[in-house]
Amino acid sequence: MERVKRTFETERLRSALLTSISHDLKTPLAAVLGAAGTLRDLASKLNQDQKDELLATVIDESERLNRFIANLLDMTRLESGAIVPNTTRHDLHEIVGSVLRRAGKILQSHKVELDLAGDLPMLELDAVLFEQVLFNLLDNASKYALSGTTITIRSRRDPDDIITLDVMDEGNGISASELGQIFEKFYRVRKGDRVRAGTGLGLAISRGFVEAMHGTISAANRGDRTGAVFTIRLPVPAAPQGMDEVT
Repeated sequence: MERVKRTFETERLRSALLTSISHDLKTPLAAVLGAAGTLRDLASKLNQDQKDELLATVIDESERLNRFIANLLDMTRLESGAIVPNTTRHDLHEIVGSVLRRAGKILQSHKVELDLAGDLPMLELDAVLFEQVLFNLLDNASKYALSGTTITIRSRRDPDDIITLDVMDEGNGISASELGQIFEKFYRVRKGDRVRAGTGLGLAISRGFVEAMHGTISAANRGDRTGAVFTIRLPVPAAPQGMDEVT
């Protein structure tokens, strides 16, 4: 029975992977090929604005393909145990700022509000992994919240020496039946009768990266209005030995 269960789960994941790859590679690739073909065949008849628009399509869809492939590679590394965080002390404000610059394009139709506590201690993080976690959460928020709504990033220090970072959107929130599944590989939240675009890997990868840095990540619905909130909790690192001896 155990072998049957493992075989069934392997086949289910293989089917989900093939479905995800066939859809999420085909759609942006078709856009790239279409735009490139138009540029090749009609370049002499297009004005500069039309050329710029087609080039922007090629770049945007190529970046989408690159993110998809990066997600697949990250998931492979997580499952093989090849992810070993290279942690050093980092300022959370600097990491958030870096991620916002990187995510500028996907957030351009949303407002971003920062509510970061000013007295946060340095955290023991792998900056590359943690930036990817925040990027995935912001990318997820931008997909499930309407243009013009606000995405909020909030941080605080809890009394039990835990740093909490919330990423909140103003979308429709997460149904109770899906709250327990959204961190699973290839799972994508439905909206009505449609599944939203994406690989279904971003949140699973985020959980893997956060847990590798001895933190936790959870999802819930906001209590103050409609929308989802993803919460990362990270321990405050112990003071370096000898710090209390410095005068």
